[in-house]
Formats: sequence, C-alpha cells, structure tokens
Amino acid sequence: MNIKSQPRFGFHKQAHGTSELSYQQRGVMWPLLLILSQLGCGAVATKTPDQSPPNASRQVAWFSEVTDAAQLNFTQQAAGAERYFFPAIMGSGAAFLDCDLDGDLDIVLLDGSKPDVEGRPRETATTTNCHLYRQGSDGRFTDVTAESGLVCSEFATGIAAGDVTNDGYPDLYVSCFGADHLFVNNRRGGFVDVSESAGIANLRWGASVTFGDYDRDGWLDIFVTNYVDYDPAQPCLNHSGQQDFCNPAVFPRTADKLFHNVTGRGRTSQDGRALEHSDVRFEDVSLESGIALKASAGLGVVCADFNADHWPDFYVANDGHANFLWINQRNGTFREEGVLAGVAYDRLGKGQGSMGIALGDVNADQRLDLLVTNLDGESNALYLAQADEGFEESSAHAQISTVSFPRTGFGTALIDVDRDGDLDLLVANGRVRRDPKRSLTDVVPGSSEFWKAYFESNDLLLNHGTGVFSPCSSDKDAFLGMPGAARALVTGDVDNDGDVDLLVTSVNGRVRLLHNTGPQLGHWLTVRAVLPHCGGRDALGARVTLVCGERRWGAVVAPGASYLSSHDPRLHFGLGTATSLDAIHVVWPDGREERFAGGDVDRLLVVEQGQGESP
Repeated sequence: MNIKSQPRFGFHKQAHGTSELSYQQRGVMWPLLLILSQLGCGAVATKTPDQSPPNASRQVAWFSEVTDAAQLNFTQQAAGAERYFFPAIMGSGAAFLDCDLDGDLDIVLLDGSKPDVEGRPRETATTTNCHLYRQGSDGRFTDVTAESGLVCSEFATGIAAGDVTNDGYPDLYVSCFGADHLFVNNRRGGFVDVSESAGIANLRWGASVTFGDYDRDGWLDIFVTNYVDYDPAQPCLNHSGQQDFCNPAVFPRTADKLFHNVTGRGRTSQDGRALEHSDVRFEDVSLESGIALKASAGLGVVCADFNADHWPDFYVANDGHANFLWINQRNGTFREEGVLAGVAYDRLGKGQGSMGIALGDVNADQRLDLLVTNLDGESNALYLAQADEGFEESSAHAQISTVSFPRTGFGTALIDVDRDGDLDLLVANGRVRRDPKRSLTDVVPGSSEFWKAYFESNDLLLNHGTGVFSPCSSDKDAFLGMPGAARALVTGDVDNDGDVDLLVTSVNGRVRLLHNTGPQLGHWLTVRAVLPHCGGRDALGARVTLVCGERRWGAVVAPGASYLSSHDPRLHFGLGTATSLDAIHVVWPDGREERFAGGDVDRLLVVEQGQGESP
C-alpha cells in the first residue's frame, strides 16, 4: 500500500494497480453473508448500492437506555433560563475517559446550574459544574465528584480529555462562559486545577475543545473555540416580538485560542525527575500562529491531518459564518483554507449555523470525510474528500439533507452501529428557537414545560455501504424515541462488548446512557494506539488502517469532536464478514509509518509505536 501517494486533502489513495471491485462486479447479496463469513479476507461481502440497510425502517431497538441500571443519576441544569440567558440554550458537554486506567470508561458531565445569571462565579463556591462518575467492574457508576478535585463554579460548556503531562493518565480541559480550567490527573483517581500556574487564560465564552500535537514535539497542545462576545444585558426578541434566546449575529465575533504545550521544553528522556503538576506550562500562541487573525462564532472543532502531509490541522464549525480549515504550515503557523478546500459553505456558497463535527470515511474510498450539523432550515453538510484534492458538499446525494432540514443538529458521530463494515450517522437534535406552534402562555420560563418548545427528535441514518444513507424510524429505540433539546453526543464502548454505546446530554434534561443492543451483522476490532515514548498515552492524531484483502477501513484517533464533547479515544471498526485481518497500518502523529500483523478479530488490540515493521 502506497501510503505516501496521497491527495492534498483527505486519506491516502489506493496502491497503484489495485482498486475495489464495483458492487455490480461483486454481485453480492445479503443471503451470502453467512457463507462468506467463513472465508476470512478471501472474500468480504458488502451491501449492493441499491439495497437499503436491513431494518432501516423497522421497529428495531438499536439503542436501549441503561441510565437507571448504571446508576447514572444526573440532570443538566442551566442558570438564567428565566431571563433567556444565552449559554443556557447552548447546553453543556460530556466526556468518556478512563481516568484511573482500570480499563473501564468513566464519565465527566458538565452543567451551568451554579453561577449567577451573568456567568460570574459566586464568591463562595460550595458546589461545582464539573462532575465525575467512575465506572465500577459491575458497569455501575459512582458519583465521586466531591473527592475528584474538579472544582468549576463558572458556567461549564465544553470538555476534552488528553494527556498533557505524558504520564499515561488523561487530563481535562473544561471551557466555560468565564474562565476556563485545565485539570491535571493526579494518578490517584482525582485531578488538580493548574490553570493559573500553567498559563491557561481564556475569559471568552469557550465552546468545543480539542487536543493535538500541532508541532509534533510529543506534547499535546490545546485548541479552544470561542463563541460570541455575549452581553447578558441585551434582550432578544423572536419574529413574533416575544422574548427568546438570542441569535449569535447580535453580538461581536471572537477569535479562537491555541495554547502551545511547553512542559517538555528543556526536558530529555534521561531526565529522571518526575514531572510535577507545577511543571505544566502552556503559551498562548493564538496570535503568532495566525489562529487569532480571523474572528467568528466557533462552536465545533476537530484535529486531524486534512491535507495528507502528516501534520495536524484544525477544522472549526462556525455558527452563521464560513467554517475554518486551519492548515498547518509546519513552522508554528496556520493558514485558513476553508474556502479553497470546499468546506467553508453550503453548495450555494452560504455560511451556515454550524455546531457539531464528525469525522469518518463514509464511502469507503480511503479518504477522510466531514459531517457538520447545522441550524434548522439549512440541513446538515456532508463534505466528501475528493480524489485529487479538496471536498465536495454531498448531503443531497447522500440523502441526509431532507431528513436534517427541519431540525437543528448539535452533537454528531459517524460510527458503525450494526458492525456491517460501514459508518452510520447519528445526530442529536434540539431547537434553539422556540417552536412557533407551541404556546407559552402562562408557562414559567425555565420550567420543564417551557423547554418542551425546544424539543426535537434525534436521527439515526444507516449507511448503504456507498455513503448513501437511509433514516431509521423506531419508537422502540431509546435514541430515536425520546425527543428533547439534545446537545452533546458522546460515543464509546462503555461495556467493552465490541459495539459503540452513546451518552446524550440535553438542556435542562437528564443525561442518558444508551447501550448498543441492536442487531449486529458482523465482526469488529477495537484498536488503542499508544505512544510508549510519551508515557504510554493515547496517540491522538494517529491514522489507523485495517487491511483485509482489497478492503480497507481507516480512522483517526480524534476524540475531541462532536459538540462540546470528548469520545472514547479507542477506535472501533465494524468489519462485516471479515473473520481475520491481513495487516494493520499506522501513521503515527510524528509522521512515521508502521505495519502490524493483522490476525484475529472480535477483540481489543493495543498497538504501540516502535513495535511494528516499516511498511
């Protein structure tokens, strides 16, 4: 496989002399799946392009709610809703992470129930807006917030998990309406707030956050999207002249933040002194890097190599303005190329109200595609990476535009729900403008009845195998069957059973944990890519490709995505009928490439840099 032969934007091209057979050439139909499942990589069955995914419109429970059984008892609350405090409608995020390295995913939940209406922290903070729930061996969660060290009295919005100290333990960055927080893992199940001593200063309205080693020095840096310069004293009216939550266009745009991790400056591999919390240092390089030169209303962000030069870039979803694609210039600076790459606007050249981001190869062409959720009346955008360079907005062809047009999408993910070998699409929806059909006469703002005017249903669309989707409809499914003002959507294998589970947050609603209990049509592999020379931390930015005959599945370790969220950093692959793999190729964050033996499927595989062979 010629990994170095790559287009400017997207994944690698296929090796010269090889190409995937067309679906017509394969002539494969679903009754052959059982037979071909015994053939390993000798034959890999997929769906024909004119055949809808099985059960796409049947009454199937793809996800079942286990919130009560897991003892995850948490309701996100938002201060100031009675005054239409803008951050209240935008919601708060959540994260999956293994904070104590016991192999089970733990959960951090955010809300905004404690600060005053203007977002200022109270003089005496006895409670916090950051909550840690640790998972036990029985799958139940225990609220350990009181002993966690996660003290955050500001209105907490976004979160990302990543190891900034290279000790193998995940740390946390929490963005807020007010001062942000960097919490370093104390390796004893708790965290220490090092924001001030580490040089973290962001007094804007922070939104989504992502980690990425943009200078490839082995230390994770931090990108923070900032929303608008909101003034709580500014009331806003809807088209009917009634007070409602504000439109971001009312307020000035702000610039995003980039913090460079300089903790390792001057340290060597022979330095025997253990890293202390006081050693953590970041420098604000937003201006000199070019990131702060363009202001907008940032909400979503993801870090990945979008131009195939083996250097991490940043893609930002902006609300009401052109989206940004910050291309790494490999010298500490970035150039914004969203328009050039075709990921800034919709098909008509118009900026959209963009919120969440999902990454994935939806059409199995070995290139990285982007899904961006948008405001109702606009439809979600699917940017397909092209063979030469750039992207093409393809939501209509993918048949997702009609489904998403009447809804406002926030959190989103591209995962293989049914393990048939292709990526399916999930979107958490919820209005930001009151439903005009619902009267709020005599309804108290901020009450449970009040929020129903912002409810919408979520969406699950199954992939045909070609990047064309069919929506699911099921009142038995926990993700589809319970409308709400959903915001964050977090994915991860909570019960370590080989499929992907969900965590969903809603404005003024209970956080919901959903296990994947739907029909599984194939095999799977979960891959954790780690860097031994960086304390064994997760290899954020690594690109992993599984090889089975002429079939390939690719993904990037990019947990900081969706909306205000941080996913399980392990990569989950649905493999369809493949019962074994020929090889696993990894492009590590420093650009080095390795090949690992394939072997059996249906397992968790840990790949370490330096343990593979040169490709």
